[in-house]
Amino acid sequence: MRPLYRPRLGRYPRSTGGSTGRRSVFPSKRRSVPMHVLCVDPDVGSLEDTRVELSRRLPGATLYTAPDGERALETLATEPITCVVSDYDLPDGSGIDLLERVREGHVTLPFLLFTGAGSEAVAAEAIAAGVTGYVVDDGTEGRYAKLAERIAEATGGTVADATPAVGDERRAVSEADAPDAVCPRRLTALHEATTGLIAADTEAEVANVAVEAASEIHGLAASTVYLYDADANAIEPVASTGAAENLSGGPPTYGPGDSIVWRVFERGEPEAIGNVPEDPDVFDPETPIRSQLTVPLAGHGALVVGSHEPGTFDDEDVAFGRILADSAVAALDQVSSREDLTRQNERLDRFVGVVSHDVRNPLAVAKGRLDLARAELDREGIEVDHLGDVDYALDRIETLVGDLLRLARDGAAPTDPEAVSLAALVDHCRAAVDTDGATLVAATDRSIRADTGRVRQAFENAVRNAIEHADGDVVVTVGELADGTGFYLEDDGPGIPADDRDRVFDAGYSTTRNGSGFGLRIVEQVVEAHGWTVRVEESTAGGARFEVSGVELVD
Repeated sequence: MRPLYRPRLGRYPRSTGGSTGRRSVFPSKRRSVPMHVLCVDPDVGSLEDTRVELSRRLPGATLYTAPDGERALETLATEPITCVVSDYDLPDGSGIDLLERVREGHVTLPFLLFTGAGSEAVAAEAIAAGVTGYVVDDGTEGRYAKLAERIAEATGGTVADATPAVGDERRAVSEADAPDAVCPRRLTALHEATTGLIAADTEAEVANVAVEAASEIHGLAASTVYLYDADANAIEPVASTGAAENLSGGPPTYGPGDSIVWRVFERGEPEAIGNVPEDPDVFDPETPIRSQLTVPLAGHGALVVGSHEPGTFDDEDVAFGRILADSAVAALDQVSSREDLTRQNERLDRFVGVVSHDVRNPLAVAKGRLDLARAELDREGIEVDHLGDVDYALDRIETLVGDLLRLARDGAAPTDPEAVSLAALVDHCRAAVDTDGATLVAATDRSIRADTGRVRQAFENAVRNAIEHADGDVVVTVGELADGTGFYLEDDGPGIPADDRDRVFDAGYSTTRNGSGFGLRIVEQVVEAHGWTVRVEESTAGGARFEVSGVELVD
C-alpha cells in the first residue's frame, strides 16, 4: 500500500470561523469605478431580463445590449465598454468567436460567458479560450447575483447585495488573500500546478501537487488523490489535505462497486454530486460531505474535492477539474514511462553483465581449447577439416556477442558531443576495418558535432556493411548533403533493392553468410541517439547511399 502523504496547504488557507468555516472570497470593500457593461444575447426577452437585473445589482452601471456579434463589435467601437457579457449561441457565430474578435483590439477587456447552453464541454472551451468568467444561466434566482459578482470582480466595481450565489464555504480563503477575480485566480493556479506536475518525479509528488492545486482552484480545503493498486484491486488515497484527513478518520480505500469514487474511476467521466448522502453509491451515508466533485485520472485513479454545503459545484468547476486532471494524468504517464524505462535499463544492465561474463568467458575458453587442439593435431600430423568450421562458428559467436553488447550500450543520448571531422572518421575506418581492397574517399572537409566514440562505431559498421556486400573492390565515399543538413555515405556496390530498404535496419537482417545482422541496426541506433534521421537511397553508381540529416555541421 502506498504511503499517505499529508501536504501542508501553506498557500491555500483553510476555512475558519464557525462550524461551517464560512468566509467569503469577495472583499467586503471594493473601489468604485464606472462600469459600462455590454450584454450580447439573440433572445430579446432574455437580453432585457439580464439588463434589468444587472441594473438593479450594479449601482451606477451603464448597460448596453446587442443581439449578435457584429452589433456588439459596433457598440464596442463607439462606447467605453468595461466588460462584455455574452451568450454562447449567437446568430453569427459563438460567444467564443466573439471573444476572439474582441481580443484582437481589446486584449485585457473582461469577457464573461453567460449562457443557458451550459455544459462541461462549453465551459472547458471557454476557459481554454481565455474567458474571464463563466456563469451558467440555469434559470435559478441566484444566477443574476452570481453574474453581477463576476462582473464586479472583473471590473473592480461594487455590487448592491454581494451575496455569493454559491455557498461561502466553497471559497474557503481569507479575505486578505482574496483576488479581484475568481477565474484569473483559477487560471493562475492551473498554470502553477502544471509547472509543478511537469517537475514531479514520483506518483506521490504528482498527487501532492494535484491536491494542493485542487484546493486552490475550487477554494475548498478537502481534496484527495486516489491511485489504483492493481494487486489490491482498489483505489487508495495517496495524497490528501489536512481537512480531508479530518473527515471521518481520513479518506478510505475503495474497492469495486462500493463508492462514488469507484464509479467515476470505472466509468471514466467526471461527476459533480450535489447531495452526497442521497447518492445510491455513497460509501458512508453519515459523511459530513454534502457536495463532491470527482474527476477520473484515466486508468490511474481519481481526484476528489469535497464541500460541506450542497449544490456547490457547477459546470465551470467540472471543466477546471477536468483540465487539472488531464495535466495530472500526463504527469503520471510521464512518471510511469520513466519508471518503465528505469526497469528496462536495469534489465539491460543485467543482460550486458551476463553476456559480458557468462558468455564471453566460456567463448574465450572454447577458442583457447580449439587452438590447443589444433596445435596438438599439427604436431601429430593429423588434419581435421571440421576444425575450420568450428573456428568460423566461434568467430561468428564472438561477432554476434560484440554487436549485441554495442546495441545494449549505445541506446542512451550522447553525453559529450564535440566537433568530429568526417575526413578523420574515414581515416579511422581505413585503420580499424579490414578494407580487403576497398577504397575509402572523403569528399568533404566539414566536421559534425557528435560523440566521437559512438559515431566511429556507426562509420565502422556502415563501411564494413558496404565491403561485405560487394563482390569485388568497392569505393565508399563520405560527403556533405547538398542542402547542408547532414552527410552521406555511399558505395558503388550492388545496392539495396527498394523493397528491402525499410528492413535493412532491423536487428538480425542480413543477406550475407558472414553478416551478423546487427551492423546497420547499430548505425541506426547511433543516429537516433544523436537525434538525427537516416534514410536509404540508391547512389549515383547504383550502390547503396545512406543519408543522415538533422546533423549540426561545423567548420
